[in-house]
Amino acid sequence: MKSANYTYLVKIFDAYQHYFEVQLEIQSNKQEVILNLPAWTPGSYMIRDYSTHLHQFSAIDKMTGRSLIYEQTGLHTWKVTTESNLTVIRYLIYAFEDYTVRTNYLVSDFGFINSAGLFLYEEGNINEPVIIKMDTSNYFSNIFTPLKRLEEENQYFANDFDELYDSPIHLSNQNSIFFEAEGCEHELFIEGNISFPFKEKLAADLKIITEKQIQLMGGSPNKYYLFILNLSQPAYGGLEHKACSVNYFSPEQVTDEDEYKKLLELLSHEYFHLWNVKRIRPIALGPFDYQVPNLTRELWIAEGATSFYDIYFLYTTNFLTKEEFISRLQSDIFSMEETDSETWMSLEDSSFTAWNKYYKRNGNSHNTSVSYYTKGGVLVLAMILFLLRETENRVTFLDILKSLYQKFHVEKQRGFTKLEFFDTAKQISGIDLKLEFERYLVSPIKFPIDHYLSFIGLTRIETDLIADIGFRVKEKNGNLFVGKLIGQIHSPSVDIQLEDEILAINGKRMSKLNFDRTEKQLRPKERVHILLSRFGQTKEVMLETGTTYKTKKFVLSTDIAPEIKRVQENFFLQK
Repeated sequence: MKSANYTYLVKIFDAYQHYFEVQLEIQSNKQEVILNLPAWTPGSYMIRDYSTHLHQFSAIDKMTGRSLIYEQTGLHTWKVTTESNLTVIRYLIYAFEDYTVRTNYLVSDFGFINSAGLFLYEEGNINEPVIIKMDTSNYFSNIFTPLKRLEEENQYFANDFDELYDSPIHLSNQNSIFFEAEGCEHELFIEGNISFPFKEKLAADLKIITEKQIQLMGGSPNKYYLFILNLSQPAYGGLEHKACSVNYFSPEQVTDEDEYKKLLELLSHEYFHLWNVKRIRPIALGPFDYQVPNLTRELWIAEGATSFYDIYFLYTTNFLTKEEFISRLQSDIFSMEETDSETWMSLEDSSFTAWNKYYKRNGNSHNTSVSYYTKGGVLVLAMILFLLRETENRVTFLDILKSLYQKFHVEKQRGFTKLEFFDTAKQISGIDLKLEFERYLVSPIKFPIDHYLSFIGLTRIETDLIADIGFRVKEKNGNLFVGKLIGQIHSPSVDIQLEDEILAINGKRMSKLNFDRTEKQLRPKERVHILLSRFGQTKEVMLETGTTYKTKKFVLSTDIAPEIKRVQENFFLQK
C-alpha cells in the first residue's frame, strides 16, 4: 500500500454553483506549515492567480477536532499553526471562471480539474509523494487521469507535486475508447454528444499519427497515454502533459473535413510535446517555481518546432496532401508577414516576454509582437531545409531532437541551454546552425524565408495587386467596429482607432456584408471617405488605401537543378 504525508480528498461541494471541496490531511511534526497554491500552470506561460478562486479556508487538528490558528500571509500563501502531527485543511475552489484547458471547470454534466489550480502544496516539500482520493461518484461515474491508480477504489498516487500538477483529472458519466500504438496503450476520452462511430474513426486516425511520431522519434517514453478531448462547447486549445493532453474543440466543426484536419493538427501538436517540451526542454522549464514566471528565450524550440511537426506528421501519414501541406506552411508565413511586428520584437524576446505580452494580448499586439509558435515554426522549417542541403540529406532536425533527448533527458536528467542546443546540432551534423541563424533569434529583423524555400524549389507567386483599407472589422449587435489596425498600411496621421464604429464608407451605410463588398471594389492608393462614431460623436476621416496581393502562394518549380531536386524529394518523401 502506498503511503504519503499529504492526502487529498476531493468532493463535489455544489455542482450547480460550481464548487469543488478539497480536504488536505498533512502528517507533520512541524509547529507550523506554510501552504501555497500555484500561481500558474506549466505550458501556459502567464500568472493565473488561481488563489482568486479559493474560498472558506479552514484548519483543524485531526486528533482533537479543534480549529487551528492560521494566517494568509500572501496572495497564494497560508501559514497554519499545528498542535499534533495530523492537520486537516479544508477549502472550496470555484470552478466556473473560464472554460479552458488550464482552468478548473465544474457543471452538472462534467468536471475538469487543472491540478495546479486545485491542490495546495507545503512550501519546501514539493518533492514529497501525494495521495488523491476522489469522492465524486454521486455525480460522475468515471474518472480520467494519467495518475497511477491505487488498489483502493478512486484513489490515485503521484510521486511528487510536479507529477500531480502535470496530471489533470476529468470527471464524467461517459466512457472512453482504447487503442495501442508501438507498445503504448492510448486511451481516448471525448466529452460531448458525439457518436461512437466518430470516436472509432478518431481513435483509428490517432493510432496512425501516434505510430508515425513514435517511429520517427525512436520509441515511446510511455506505456500509457491519455487523450482528453472536450467537444461539449465551442472552444479551441490544447495543453500538454507528460502522459496526457487536454484538448478543446468546437463540436459543430468536427463534421467538416477541413475542420476535422485542424482537430488532428491540434492533437498531433499536443502529442509531439510528449517528447519536445515534456522531456526535451529548455533548462528553465523545470524544476518549476510555481509562484513566479519561469523565463526562457527558447520557446521557439519548444513550441516552434512542435508547430512545424504537427502538420508535418499529418502530411507523412497522408492526412494532408502535398498541396495542403504547402498551404499550411505558407499560411504561417503570410500571417507572420502581415505586419511589421518582426521589426519590433525578436524571436527570443517573444519567448522571454510571453508571460506579459503573448498571453496578455491587446488590440495592437499583432503590430508589435512576434509569435514564437508561428515564427519559431518558420525558423525551424528553414533549419530543416538548411540541414538537408548542407549535409546532403544526411541529417534532419529530428536527429537533433533525438540526440537532445538522449543526452539531456535520459543521461543528465535536465533541460538544455541555448548553447547546448547549438553544440548538439553541430556534433550531429557538422553544421553551425548558430552561425547561420543567430541573428534571426536575437534581432528584430524580417526572416528571409524565400531564400531557404528555394532549397526545395518553392517559389513565391504574388499577382493581382488590390487595395488594403488598413483595418479589419468585427460585428457587434449588427454594428461594425474596428477590430484590428494594420500598422504598416496607414500614415500615423490617419485618425482611425480601435473600437471606432464604422458608419459609412464613401457615403454608403455599412454592414458586414456591405463592408466586404466595398473593400473588394476599392482600388490601390484610392482616397476613401470614412464616417465613424467615437465616444458618441460622429467623425469624418480621409485615408488612402494601401496595397496587397489578391493571390499569394508558394509553388514548386519544375525546372530545378539536380541538387535541389534531391533536397526536395527528401523533404517531401520522408514517409
